[in-house]
Amino acid sequence: MRSSNPVNFIKMPPTSKPRERRLNKGEYGRLEQASQLTLNPHIWSIVVFAIETRMRCSEILGLTWDNTSLERQIVYLPLTKNGTSREVPLSKKAVQVLSNQRSRQDTPIPFPVNANAFRLAWERLRKRADLCDLRFHDLRHEAIRRFFEMVLSVPEVVVISGHKDARMLFR
Repeated sequence: MRSSNPVNFIKMPPTSKPRERRLNKGEYGRLEQASQLTLNPHIWSIVVFAIETRMRCSEILGLTWDNTSLERQIVYLPLTKNGTSREVPLSKKAVQVLSNQRSRQDTPIPFPVNANAFRLAWERLRKRADLCDLRFHDLRHEAIRRFFEMVLSVPEVVVISGHKDARMLFR
């Protein structure tokens, strides 16, 4: 019979370092220029919308016209990653992106791209723009940082970004 627990000798892996990746104007321009070479006309709209709304990729691709109000400048997300619903305020630029998507009249949903097609298109876009270290989720982080630069308070950013806990913002 052992007198000690063998699990006590197992070390926990270190926590991952938070990403500090920012998108500068030059990189934004390179992404935009590279998007002109993409075959899918919705990819650049998704990128701009992500930066303007702080929404996750799955939230953007799952968005429906029924949950979108251009008049109120809000989109409603009935189910988010953390299991709750939330309303996302839209900037003027985000409203413009949605208006352009609606005017196309070939979009039964705002961004008719499935997750795998978008992932592949994003990978190609990053390579064309020579930004291989940029992740799509970095656009959400960039947008949240811009909120703090606009001098919004932590509670305001938590509500808008959909974080359940302010501690996640500090990560």
